[in-house]
Amino acid sequence: MSEVDVYERLAGKVNFPKSRFIRMVFSKLVTPEEGEMILALPATPSELAEKFNVSEATAAEKVDEFVRKGMVMPLEKEGVLKYFCANNVIQVHDATIHATLNKKYQPVQDEIVKLWRHFRETEWFEVVRERDKYTGPRGTIVPLRGSVKDTSQLLPYEDLGVMIEEATVIGVVDCPCRWLTVQEGDCDKPTWVCLSLTPNAVKYIVDRGIGKQITVDEAYEVLDAASEAGLIPMPGGAPRPRNICFCCTDCCITFRGVAKYGYAGPGPSRFQAEVDKGLCDGCQICVERCQFGFIEMVKVPGSKKLKAVVDTEKCYGCGACVLKCPTEALTLKLVRPVEHIPLSPAR
Repeated sequence: MSEVDVYERLAGKVNFPKSRFIRMVFSKLVTPEEGEMILALPATPSELAEKFNVSEATAAEKVDEFVRKGMVMPLEKEGVLKYFCANNVIQVHDATIHATLNKKYQPVQDEIVKLWRHFRETEWFEVVRERDKYTGPRGTIVPLRGSVKDTSQLLPYEDLGVMIEEATVIGVVDCPCRWLTVQEGDCDKPTWVCLSLTPNAVKYIVDRGIGKQITVDEAYEVLDAASEAGLIPMPGGAPRPRNICFCCTDCCITFRGVAKYGYAGPGPSRFQAEVDKGLCDGCQICVERCQFGFIEMVKVPGSKKLKAVVDTEKCYGCGACVLKCPTEALTLKLVRPVEHIPLSPAR
């Protein structure tokens, strides 16, 4: 098999076989011979040793290197530890960026970061454009903590407090998307905000030294930091979330295409921002807080001040605007049924 075939097949493992940049990422990280080992996964080190005629110690060293570089994930089932190739582009994007920026191997491959930046601004937007036609579930965002005053309206899946209270374990890791942008001085929002809520995920980030396990109280501090920064909460997995991302449109691989080109992204929450024009004093804080630009100031008959107006057809219902409104003119109104959240049981 040629070098091109190996890297194309590796890119195919994350569903991008024709991606020029992902093939280049893999080519920077492994030799064609090492790529063949990754293509043979899932396997244990002993199985790899037998297949490639090397010692088990050598095979174990190789898979450990692949894990450190972010291409391979360890998973223990029924007492057996096996290794799996990253199986989607977001997984390999996040893991290889964490490996690079946390200096988990030498020499540190700064080229990896550059390749991912190019990918995000070119090939990824082509995928997002095609995904625009998709009519199935895309996931939904949820309101920021404190933005819905009547918490009895919240389903467990959309209540961030319930998510962390019910998690058996919690871990936190840097947001790899924002980390790239912060490195260039183009974003000042917090990065230490990506929450993992499953034992395997927390073990993975702790064992790799890229994150840490935290308490419920520390997780609430993350929620508060996200609310303060006006980040967009995006849980992964329903009805029991596996993780919670806190995104911004400047950086996030998911929301950047939404804000930059208007492509369809995740679904809105079940809530929608609503303005009481009688209370609005025209401070424009909400305009600054809305990352999508869905709030504008307009003239209102009988008022000398401009008043806020929400584009309700586009509002994501994240609550970022609500949290900082000094006159409480903005509220989140429940406008969608329980069925809007896929697989979420009623409370």
